This record gives sequence, structure tokens and C-alpha cells, in this order.
Amino acid sequence: MITGGTANGSGRARLRGLLAASTSAAGVENVLALAYGGARVATILQMIPSLPRGMKVSQEPRLYLVLWLLAAANAVGVVTFALVRRRGLSPVGVVVDVALCVAFLLLGTLAVPVPDRIGSWVGWAPGYALAVVVSLAGLPAGAWCAAVGAVSAAYVYFVAGAVTAANRSTIAGNTLTLIVLGAVAQVVVRYIRHVAAAADRAHARVAELARREEEQRARLTMHNATTIMHLLIDPALPPDTRDQLREQAAVEVRRMRAYLSRGSDTRSPSAPGDRHPAGPAEVALREVLEAGMSGFADLGLEPAVDLADGVMVGANAGEAVRDAVAGVLHNVRRHARATMVIVHADAEEDRGRWIVTIRDDGVGFDTATTPRGTGLAQQVVAELRRHRLTATISSTPGLGTQVTIEGKLAR
Repeated sequence: MITGGTANGSGRARLRGLLAASTSAAGVENVLALAYGGARVATILQMIPSLPRGMKVSQEPRLYLVLWLLAAANAVGVVTFALVRRRGLSPVGVVVDVALCVAFLLLGTLAVPVPDRIGSWVGWAPGYALAVVVSLAGLPAGAWCAAVGAVSAAYVYFVAGAVTAANRSTIAGNTLTLIVLGAVAQVVVRYIRHVAAAADRAHARVAELARREEEQRARLTMHNATTIMHLLIDPALPPDTRDQLREQAAVEVRRMRAYLSRGSDTRSPSAPGDRHPAGPAEVALREVLEAGMSGFADLGLEPAVDLADGVMVGANAGEAVRDAVAGVLHNVRRHARATMVIVHADAEEDRGRWIVTIRDDGVGFDTATTPRGTGLAQQVVAELRRHRLTATISSTPGLGTQVTIEGKLAR
């Protein structure tokens, strides 16, 4: 029976570090390389106790020692390569490794007595061959078949002189062990690599989504601020409007500072809908709308939100509604040339929804041909959709624009 190696615990700390990275392809290759080297070292450790007896009974003690030392040196080389390069052997290294293994088996017939070639560590070459075959698991199918075939044939040659009627089944079983365990290792390694590659793809996808979301947050954070700055440099801006814009600019400065310092909190510190660890889970829709309308008196605002009294929305949704209302009003101020803006809110209990409409009497635009910028497309439509709210935009050139926001009433 071919004698296999046992696990060596000397590299446990390093192995734990490698396993922590095993969700990536590089981490998997690192662990596999260390496992291959560990199996080789374990085999050498099992060969050590039988070295004195092997030297004693060998017909060619010097050749026996040279082959033994070459096997040990090769094992150390495999482990060193795994530790330094953190991957398995190169194609050239695999060829050399297999060639040495075959040489150990073939030349072993000159140094190992016939009785010790089966079931004894004096005839260590078959056990060493098993460690080599297992380490071939990462090869392409064709190369793997050639390498395993060469090692198996060399093993048969090694034990051929020891064949008897009593041990034929043992020799056949050992030969199959080389092939079957090698094949199992091949399947396992391929599966692990497949899982690692899938994990890498998933990680890359998550990173890409996070990058896009961060870009979107940056655009949303800067959108209102750039609108305010654009208006503030207009020399024809009325003084009362300039004062309102300065107040809004102070809020946006705090928002941008929060974004740059923490990268996560882009809300104004004192607006309704802000989330804090001990903050409310829900906020009043009316307060949210009033916060969004703050600072836009120059637009001729006509708020009609009394019918929304008592309507509560989630804190996150409230934040999105507040920013959407402010974003719409910034667009009105910059583009619509409106003289009046009506913000109306209502609770339609029979339909289980609340609805907010923002309508201006400005110049309007053709929704079929005019592209929507960051304000309407992202800050209003996309952000509200993330909170399961709907936003529709209708406009007619010369007749103004209406934005409608809808959400479900809390039960």
C-alpha cells in the first residue's frame, strides 16, 4: 500500500493568513501552493526514520543516499517557491518535478531491495510520487494525463520485480491510488478555482457599483451647490434673492464638508428627515416639505400642504423627498423664469397614498426632446425610486412644469 504524508503544523499561522484571502484567485493559488509544499515536506519527514535502515540494506547505499537527498532538496525547493512566489510551480518547474519523480522510481530499482519496494518507507519513492501527483492538480487536462501517466508507468516499473501472486492486488490498488487521488485533487482544485474566480467577479462588481454610487452621491452633493454658486455670480440677481442664496450656500457648505470629511453623511445637519442613532424612524411629511421649500421665497411660493397633516414617512424617504423638493425648486429658480410656484400635498386615504405636486408657471420645456440633468433625473426621479417613491415630470413649452411625487400611506 502506498504510504501518504501527514499534515505538518509548523505553518499554521501563515496558513490562517492565507485562508483569510482565499476568496480571491490569488489567495487560492497561495493556499494551494503551500498545501502542495506541505504535502512534500510531510513525505520527507516520514522518510527520515527509514533512512538509516535503507542505507544499511541497500545494494547501492551511495545511490540510495543521493536519491534521498535529491528528493529532500526538491521538496525544500517546492516549499520555498510556494512561500516566496505564493503560487504553484511554473510549467518548467512542473516538468522538472515530474522528471525527478520518474527518475527516483526508475533509479530506485538500483538502490532499493526488492522486498522493500512495496509497503515500506525504505522504498520511499512511491509515497513521494503520490505527493507529486496530488500537486499536479492545477495542470490542464492534457498535461495532467501525460504527467500522471508517466509517474504511474514509472511506479509499475519500480514494483515490477516485486510482483507475486499475493501482492498483485496491492500493486494494482496502489497504481489506481495514484490515478484516482490525482483525479480527485484535479476536480477539487478546479472547483475551488471556479469559486474563487466567481468571488473575484462578484467583488469587482460590488466595487464597481460602489464606485458608481459614490460618483452619484458626489454629483448630488455638488448639484445644488453649483446651482447656488451659478446664481450668486449673476450681477443682476435681486438683493433679497442673494440673501436667501447665501443662507442656502451656508447649508450646502456644511453638507459638502460632511461629505469630504466622512464620505457618507451628505445631509444638512438640522433639516427634518436627518437620521441619527437615536433619531425617529418616521418624520412628518409636512415638515419635510417645509424644509425643502426653505429659502425659496423669491420664487413666489404658494404652499398648500395642510391636507398632508398627520402623514408620516420613513426618515430615509423623508430625506429623499426633502432633497427632491429643493432640487426641483433650484431648477425652477435657474431655468424656469417663473413668477409663481405652487407646492400642494394631499393624503388620498381611499387610494392609500399621499401625493405632492410642484407646479410652476415658467417657460416649460419639451419632455420628449430636452434631456434631463442631474437635478431632475437623479436627485428627483432616481433617488425617489430607491425609496419606493414615484416621481413623474410633465411640462409644456410656455405653460410651465409640474413634478408629482407619490408614496404609500403608512398603515
